[in-house]
Amino acid sequence: MAYSDEVTKALIEFRRDLHRHPELSLQEFETTRRIATFLQAHGVEPLNYPLKTGVLAAIHGKHPGGAIAVRADIDALPIEEQTGLPYRSTIPGCMHACGHDFHTASVMSALLQTKALAEGETSFAGTVVFVFQPAEEAGNGADSIVDCGVFEDYNVGAIIGAHNNPLLETGYIGVRSGALMASVDEFKIVIRGVGGHAAIPDRTVDPIVVGSNIVGGLQHIVSRTVSPLDSVVVTIGTFHAGTANNIIPSEAVLEGTIRCLGTHTRQAAEDRLRKFVTDSAEAYGAVAEIEFEHVLPGVVNDPHVTDLVREAAREVVGSDRVVEAEPSLGGEDFSLYGRKVPGCFFWVGTGRSDGTSYGWHHPQFDVDDAMIPVAGQVFTQAAQDYLRNLGR
Repeated sequence: MAYSDEVTKALIEFRRDLHRHPELSLQEFETTRRIATFLQAHGVEPLNYPLKTGVLAAIHGKHPGGAIAVRADIDALPIEEQTGLPYRSTIPGCMHACGHDFHTASVMSALLQTKALAEGETSFAGTVVFVFQPAEEAGNGADSIVDCGVFEDYNVGAIIGAHNNPLLETGYIGVRSGALMASVDEFKIVIRGVGGHAAIPDRTVDPIVVGSNIVGGLQHIVSRTVSPLDSVVVTIGTFHAGTANNIIPSEAVLEGTIRCLGTHTRQAAEDRLRKFVTDSAEAYGAVAEIEFEHVLPGVVNDPHVTDLVREAAREVVGSDRVVEAEPSLGGEDFSLYGRKVPGCFFWVGTGRSDGTSYGWHHPQFDVDDAMIPVAGQVFTQAAQDYLRNLGR
């Protein structure tokens, strides 16, 4: 459904207000207050759950039925904004460089549309729970929502969410069943060798040489032990060793990530990394210790919920503007909701047609405000279709 230009302007100003006042993960106290204030100004009281930051709200139809959740993330990034926009960040070193302000306004748009439907003559059966989630960038904000009990209290049966996508042209919606975003695992490798003077390397076991060979060799996991049809990326992000140019150190520390689209490749990639690192270090006479942390599962969209989102998007923007979403090897803690209920995460195109948009986490990143009500309409339509199907 559409709504007045006045409401659209209010949503755009709401988003820009959030953009001016970004906050990092689990520090979103003012953001939480602003969301709650906006809700109350439009006649909606936030739900009372023991969240440190973040907001929950629910809109009930006039008839009993099932429940679906619609989720936005609300946190920002430690980046100094360089956009020069009139609504640029006022917080030094902090910026909404991933568009979570846009997500928040889009879900707020859906809430207002759903509220209008609930108060209308026809109304609907069931409940839509709106999740304004903290700490997505920290990788665990979804846990606070899952653990608070709202899904059980409202018998939530599914969840939908979206992310702006500067690689997809404004006006388009990208939808994909199955794997959309990668699992993320972090590792730390400590290589212990034998230090000594640079003039007598034969009396040492140089952990820098060992580590350098490991860095290059890890790409063997991707190119020769994983099917070319599967997506796996191994990245070494830090490599620290040594204190002086004439000293061979006794230790080197490497840290990195593994990202996999397919769940079947995740454990295999870890196993191969562990074996390769251990064997490589041993071959040089060194010892490698490996710490591994499973950070996030991949986002895997449920076929049924995805079909509903795809059809909703077609109704809102037209079939010619709904495309098969390109998967991403980025991580998203929306995946944690998948342990609880089936869901669908989709792309909202916010990119310029000439391809000059800045990407996520860039200091000049921005989104197209015009897509706020469009994304809100897709959320609203998909949620209504889900509830309607439950009643059949």
